[in-house]
Amino acid sequence: MTRSNGGSAPSFSVIGDGIIITGNIESKVDLHIDGEVIGDVKCLSLVQGPSSKIMGAIVAQNASLSGAVEGSIDAGDLNIASTARIGGDVTYETVTIEQGGHVDGKFKHRSSKSPNLAKSTVNAREIAAPLELTDGDKAA
Repeated sequence: MTRSNGGSAPSFSVIGDGIIITGNIESKVDLHIDGEVIGDVKCLSLVQGPSSKIMGAIVAQNASLSGAVEGSIDAGDLNIASTARIGGDVTYETVTIEQGGHVDGKFKHRSSKSPNLAKSTVNAREIAAPLELTDGDKAA
């Protein structure tokens, strides 16, 4: 299903609940997945519904993930919802993780402005853990 913005080109495509696609998907428009994809997904912008599953790599400029993902993710602006369950490494420019969102993999920040800067790798559990200050860390 595609939706049009009034022009001749559709603005996004939908893979509905109950649909299973086996194979890679490459889209030049936004993609909304409520079904299941067994393969890699490459698109401009991805919205994943909470009951959907993607078993493959995701590459998107923007991604809002709410369901299950088994595979790596490479996204500029990434939003991980509280219902998301991700098993794979994540490369991002900006990331938001709602409380309850689960990622089992490594996070790697990439900067589009400064590609020569050192990349940092952070464990997802370290991001979710609250920061605790000791008396030596507190400002006087």
